[in-house]
Amino acid sequence: MKYSLFLTVLVAGLVCDGALVAQKDILVTRDGRRIRGAEVTAMTSRTIHYQRSGTDLELPASLLAEVQWADPPEEFGLARGAARNGDFAAAANLYSAAADKASRDILKSEATFLAAESLARDGAGDPARAQAAAEKLNAWLTAHPDHFRVPDALLALGRAQVAAGAPAEAEATFEKLAQDALSSGWSPLWNARAKFEQAKALVAKGDHGNARAAFRAAISAAQTVGGENAAPEVVVLIAEASVGVGEAMIEEKNFDEALRYFQDLGRREQGAVQAAAKAGEGEALFLEAADQGDVEGLRAAQVALAEANLLDPTGGVTTAKALYYSGRVLLALGPDNEASNYKQRAADYFDTVLKEYSSTRWAAAAAAAARN
Repeated sequence: MKYSLFLTVLVAGLVCDGALVAQKDILVTRDGRRIRGAEVTAMTSRTIHYQRSGTDLELPASLLAEVQWADPPEEFGLARGAARNGDFAAAANLYSAAADKASRDILKSEATFLAAESLARDGAGDPARAQAAAEKLNAWLTAHPDHFRVPDALLALGRAQVAAGAPAEAEATFEKLAQDALSSGWSPLWNARAKFEQAKALVAKGDHGNARAAFRAAISAAQTVGGENAAPEVVVLIAEASVGVGEAMIEEKNFDEALRYFQDLGRREQGAVQAAAKAGEGEALFLEAADQGDVEGLRAAQVALAEANLLDPTGGVTTAKALYYSGRVLLALGPDNEASNYKQRAADYFDTVLKEYSSTRWAAAAAAAARN
């Protein structure tokens, strides 16, 4: 009896002290700070509005990394887990279910966006699904013209348009993203991202000369962000854009020119760019050798890709690319040149890309390779 009374008093005290009050949102900033006990009330492309201890407060949108929402529907957490594992089809369905169940409009809009973005990721290798995702993202942008997620939505929309076979539309979307980034005072990284994605849209359109110029413009834009203390995402973008110049040459089947470009880039640069150049070298060697059935060339590609994996300081996009092409090399070498378990080893490479690097563009390529 005394024990029961003690628990009753203790719980009452905790409630009064605020420990058991309704859970609040947590704002996580880009520098790792966590603002607890918040209630997000509005999210614009410039400002995050929230209440804390009865006071209205603001946070520049450029400083926000994520919101950990209070009491989201169960499906929201399941969707995040599915997305982390590269199962974007499941993530899209779960986010949609979370949007239907969300009791707060602000969480409903977030879940609706994430559902459309996940559908776009899942549709990277499926034009019909990519088109469906583009339609959902366009609808979301119309309903939320100044939301915190607008830059992300424009990025996802352009990528979906490329995947749907509409690179000219994607080029216009990325141009809007670049212009809005400058006029709206968003992080300058968005301008660099837009130029990079615009370059990829030009590659998809077959305009390789302008694509190379756009990749170089993306490098210049990214180099203005952060200087010597640039964030990892800036370093990765510079590396990807540097490789993009060579990949445009590969798209034109100029394998020897691409190989010379990557080798020169690798000699001149260090760190992430050097690793990306080595992965590009492996890609060029593989694609040319696979076309010609050149076993020696495939072995050279295998070595270059392994070196890229070892050199990559970020353990991100370059590693994902190296693992993806390593799997492709094994399949190209086949049973005559590899051990009998070569298919399983290739599948392991693809599975690692899907599970560990699901946010990269190589996840969709790995998924397609695993299906074939």
